[in-house]
Amino acid sequence: MDEQWLQANSDVEEAAALTTHLVSFRSYPGQEGDVQRAIAAWLRDNGIASEFQATEGDRPNVIARVENGDGPILMLNGHIDTVLAAEGWQTDPWQATRDGDRLYGLGACDMKAGMTAAMLAARALDRRRDLWHGTLLFTSVVDEEAYSIGARALVDAQTKADACVCLESAWEHPVLGAAGKVLVRGDVTGKAAHGAYPWFGINAAVESARFLSQVDDLPLGQHPNLISSQCVLGVQSGSAQYVITVPETARFTINRHIVPGEDGETVLAQMRELADNLHSPARFDLSIDPPYYPPWEIASDHPFIQRFATAFQAETGNTPDFGYSSGVADANYFATDLGIPTVHFGPHGANYHQANEWVDVTTIAATTRILLRLATDLMG
Repeated sequence: MDEQWLQANSDVEEAAALTTHLVSFRSYPGQEGDVQRAIAAWLRDNGIASEFQATEGDRPNVIARVENGDGPILMLNGHIDTVLAAEGWQTDPWQATRDGDRLYGLGACDMKAGMTAAMLAARALDRRRDLWHGTLLFTSVVDEEAYSIGARALVDAQTKADACVCLESAWEHPVLGAAGKVLVRGDVTGKAAHGAYPWFGINAAVESARFLSQVDDLPLGQHPNLISSQCVLGVQSGSAQYVITVPETARFTINRHIVPGEDGETVLAQMRELADNLHSPARFDLSIDPPYYPPWEIASDHPFIQRFATAFQAETGNTPDFGYSSGVADANYFATDLGIPTVHFGPHGANYHQANEWVDVTTIAATTRILLRLATDLMG
């Protein structure tokens, strides 16, 4: 491996400056257009052609293909949207602030630093085509923090790749799998009646409560590395205006995190059986609302993961301590719907989805070098 080339293409100060530039764009879900154009412009200025893939409104994905003959396709993926700024920031969330190796800013860790590492790796590989053969596929997607419409656009386009690194922050524990998510909506229909004579009606609120009082007794999926969980997110019934009327409708929403072996249909079947066993006079209509995420997992001895482990150890001197995620991300779609061997890995940081989010800028450069080691091994 050309160590001089690795170091020259992973300068800490350049990585910090590029991350700072990306942080300066407000990119809440629905507002990603400007930062995506900035990424496309950076790629163009560095000799890499890209294209915009339409999603909804002015919020395209950015896709760049660095093609270099026959060989494997390595996909480097990240999302460019951020969560909303929380209360309590000690600095301007959109003006990244440096304190030693820490760079503070909204999205600095989750995950504009990861996008920086992918951009620098794409440029380095484009400039040293003698080291590899195949295709480097760079994808910057939108809306991961909401409904993953960017990732779904890649799925709908049947994007092909032989391996994928999703550059979410997972420096200490690269992720080999994650729970999925099912959002179950229950619509309960009863019968209205005067509140003074409730026996003439069917109280949808009460029947909904009967169901919800038993839903936590349902058995959850079991897995050695992933956790299945369930939470009632909301219940609505009756009229917003004061009326003495038996509620004829109710709606509840249940969030279920699922593990391999479970899917949306198994969850619905379980809940429909519970509703049937109530022998309720009300009607229960159960369905799945978006976003739905299937669970995923890749074996630690998969050839791609072994190559990743080799690259990680060559850079850090340590074997990776692989982990698993209880939350969902775009990797759920790539690993399952597209069937791409995937690892979830990126620069180290903290406080994501909180005030004072930060990333360690030295790990942005180190992540770039790991990507380059992995790419030249996989596509060497």
